[in-house]
Amino acid sequence: MNISSICTRRLVAVDGGSTLFQAAAMMREQHVGALVITHSVGAGACVTGIVTDRDLVIDVLAQGLDPAGMKVGELASETIVSVSESADLADAMAVMEAHGVRRVLVTDAQERVVGVVALDDLMDACAEEIAGLSKVIRSGLQREASQVDDTPPMPLRVPSVGTAGWNTVVG
Repeated sequence: MNISSICTRRLVAVDGGSTLFQAAAMMREQHVGALVITHSVGAGACVTGIVTDRDLVIDVLAQGLDPAGMKVGELASETIVSVSESADLADAMAVMEAHGVRRVLVTDAQERVVGVVALDDLMDACAEEIAGLSKVIRSGLQREASQVDDTPPMPLRVPSVGTAGWNTVVG
């Protein structure tokens, strides 16, 4: 399974010059836990990072910083962590582990950001694969059980009491 099949393609972007209050309000309005940070370049926008609801709490509020004076671009990580949409689940997990993040941007062949994948997305995909394996095991067990039910019982050979030999007992 590749990342393209599980990533969220609906990205919510905010300009790096926006306030933390604006970013938090956008997260609430759009029902997302992460925003792609951009800055204007000519007629377009360039991705400069990602900021999460966790970043707002851990990096600002928990440290007693004043969010009123901060811009969302200041909070975004300087390193943009991404994976190709053709990457598999293991690749995405390795990138997340290496960078200590729970979300990564997803890029296409031209290195344009086309989505985001979160740890929850990976967990859901892995759970689906494990559920599929479980179905395979159950199916095999059912097949084996049905074959046993159709086969007449084999005679059991048990030792006779007081003898060194085995006697056939028909069951």
